Amino acid sequence: MLDCAIIGGGPAGLTAGLYTTRGGLKNVVLFEKGLPGGQITQSSEIENYPGFFDHTKSGMDFMDSWQKQCFHFGLKHQMDEVTNIEKESDYFKINILGKEPVSAKTVVVCTGSTPKKAGIKGEDEFFGRGVSTCATCDGFFYKNKEVAVLGGGDTALEEAFYLSNICSKVYIIHRRDTFRAAPSTVERVQKKENIELILNSHVVEITGDKMGVNGLIFEDAGKNQENLNIPGIFVFV
Repeated sequence: MLDCAIIGGGPAGLTAGLYTTRGGLKNVVLFEKGLPGGQITQSSEIENYPGFFDHTKSGMDFMDSWQKQCFHFGLKHQMDEVTNIEKESDYFKINILGKEPVSAKTVVVCTGSTPKKAGIKGEDEFFGRGVSTCATCDGFFYKNKEVAVLGGGDTALEEAFYLSNICSKVYIIHRRDTFRAAPSTVERVQKKENIELILNSHVVEITGDKMGVNGLIFEDAGKNQENLNIPGIFVFV
């Protein structure tokens, strides 16, 4: 029986693993069906974490040291998907997809979040085939091609800047004429020659065929619609 089962392998899950193992628990397992690290591993650059300022490191690099530290104190990682948890008497039963259940005295749930969808026609149909929520993961597919980024926050602009170093052109489509991102981030994007801002506009439909995305239709404040012939759109709403 486990002393503690931790469900989720992002920063919260790893921190829980660090504190429980250093606190004296000997049999602690972190259940994360992928590699630990969480959504931050999809970030191309870390520059706003206090005490950490290294533009050469990505989110994946940043979380690598977290993993090493937590595993050093005895935390174990089990690459399984937990389907649900049941309370049985004085312990918990951890039900695992395709495997026998595991018992634990305590459970810490750190399942985090998932990227928010924009609810655009064609978004679900072409997800993974031209629609992405991770520039670091999928940007290289669009080397020297034109892509669009949907959103106006820090993530949208930071990832648009990252893509601008890979793609020939990046269109940022934002429903307002001002951004929610940090002023320094906005300024950096505005200075990049191959980034074009399409403001006061929203995407109406993502179009494509059996091969994937081949364009999108956006509408401005005056209800005028235009087409962009692009093979990829990154959603950061």
